[in-house]
Amino acid sequence: MNYKEWVAIVAFFIVTCPCIAQIKKIDEKKFFRDELPVQMKLSTDIKSLLLEKTNLNYVNASISCMFPDSTVADAQVRIKPRGHFRKDNCRLTPISINFKNEGSQAFSKLGALKMVVGCGPKDIDNQTLLKEYLVYKIYNLLTDMSFRVRLLHVNYHDTRGKVKPYTQYAFLMEDMDELAKRNKCKKRENVRYPHDFVNREQTTLVYIFQYMIGNTDWSIPYYHNIKMMLDKADTLSKPYPVAYDFDMNGLVNPRYGEPHPDLGLKHLTQRMYRGHKRSLEEIEKSLKIFLEKKEAIYSLINGFSFLNNGSRKEMTTFLDDFFDEIDNKKDMQRIFVDNALVQ
Repeated sequence: MNYKEWVAIVAFFIVTCPCIAQIKKIDEKKFFRDELPVQMKLSTDIKSLLLEKTNLNYVNASISCMFPDSTVADAQVRIKPRGHFRKDNCRLTPISINFKNEGSQAFSKLGALKMVVGCGPKDIDNQTLLKEYLVYKIYNLLTDMSFRVRLLHVNYHDTRGKVKPYTQYAFLMEDMDELAKRNKCKKRENVRYPHDFVNREQTTLVYIFQYMIGNTDWSIPYYHNIKMMLDKADTLSKPYPVAYDFDMNGLVNPRYGEPHPDLGLKHLTQRMYRGHKRSLEEIEKSLKIFLEKKEAIYSLINGFSFLNNGSRKEMTTFLDDFFDEIDNKKDMQRIFVDNALVQ
């Protein structure tokens, strides 16, 4: 049985088999540890979401989820569009799903989560979404201070019958409060931290990770695609940066992507190191983590069956260049020390 046939059978059971066991309560920790996708049917006024992208108010929706063990959970939720760039450039924007209401008791522990969706209806949009999902999973391999994600296979159903049903991949992102909690931290907002007033070791890892994936669309002081958190037990400690929003980079290389014109880059697959000054010893210490996880990173990509061969080759080839560079001490010095930003 191929994957498409399996999806069709699962969808059939969601619609036709009320006898399937219902989940009483979803464990948010286990939810984000599981690797297999959740089959979700999302019913709402899809046309409104497509047309009214500037509407920041929640609208009602219903979901039905079948999990890999064939248990089912149904819920009444509230959803709204979110994001900035993709509102103007994509058919459907990322969505915020609020599970905190009486009609979604099974999902209540999840709170309100961001659901990242495909930019458009084509297969290339599916592949882009899957590559972005894998970037989060690669980040998870390198550090626990990263957002966990859960893959979904979503059937969108328009309750007004104005949009034909369609199915795409998506993924849910862990809540920031939960990420901070499992790292014994608390989230920090609305305080601007200069680059020299954040945890030096974790920030160096973030610098190199952003370079590895070819991402220049971020800023620590301006909280641009960066979250911050503080150690609960040490009030004098410096905050830890957590990167997110990984579509606009060379490893994903979306069809709608282009570098910021001020950077002088011609395309997303040109890497630029945007980290601040570190010693070569500091860089080597951080790079050791990447080298230790190299095999796991490639195994993750090559073993991800939902990605097509072309996308898999694009990702591994792009990473090959990075690992070749960090295998050469002269390149390490040039990229991460000589070309680093100076305060």
